[in-house]
Amino acid sequence: MSITVNVEGNQNIRVAEQLVGTAPSNQVEFAAEGTITVTPALLERFEGASLQPAELELAVADSETVVVDLSGAASLYLETVDVGVETPGTGDLSPGTDAIGSSTNGGTETSDTQPGAIAFTVEGTIADVPPATLESLADASSGPTIATVTFAVEEPTRSDGGSEADVLLEIDLLGYGLAVYRDGRIDVGRGGLADDVGLL
Repeated sequence: MSITVNVEGNQNIRVAEQLVGTAPSNQVEFAAEGTITVTPALLERFEGASLQPAELELAVADSETVVVDLSGAASLYLETVDVGVETPGTGDLSPGTDAIGSSTNGGTETSDTQPGAIAFTVEGTIADVPPATLESLADASSGPTIATVTFAVEEPTRSDGGSEADVLLEIDLLGYGLAVYRDGRIDVGRGGLADDVGLL
């Protein structure tokens, strides 16, 4: 199963600033900040799962995109992730929509439960990007922006002894525990992360 987050077209994802560009040694660097609105119903759909970034689609012109495959040689590395959690006012939300739509059911679910908002700032790099992809980004007529992010939804696996530094962020939101790792993986657990996700 996979899910695709439409960064440009989803009303519950607001990116205030972002910067995407190529860097030496076959890398793409990026930084973004904004807000994401989520509901308990959305988190419930992914309870007990790991969301592993599999593909990043970058918009480079009005109707052109460049896809970076994260399931092959290219690898994502998050340098910093900062968030703030708040309950937004009703005027700040688009009712009846979720931030993530599943590619397997062709749409989004609705919920009238009280949502929560995450204000985020994230910086990172993608290493070992294929030369053809880098060339397409370098030749773009406008600066690349993040259009969509596709995640592979998998069963969580126990830690193989990796460093605690691999965990960048742990937060509780709407009764769920979220853990974000340096490779971009997001684990969703109910209540305490250590009991429900089995990773920490």
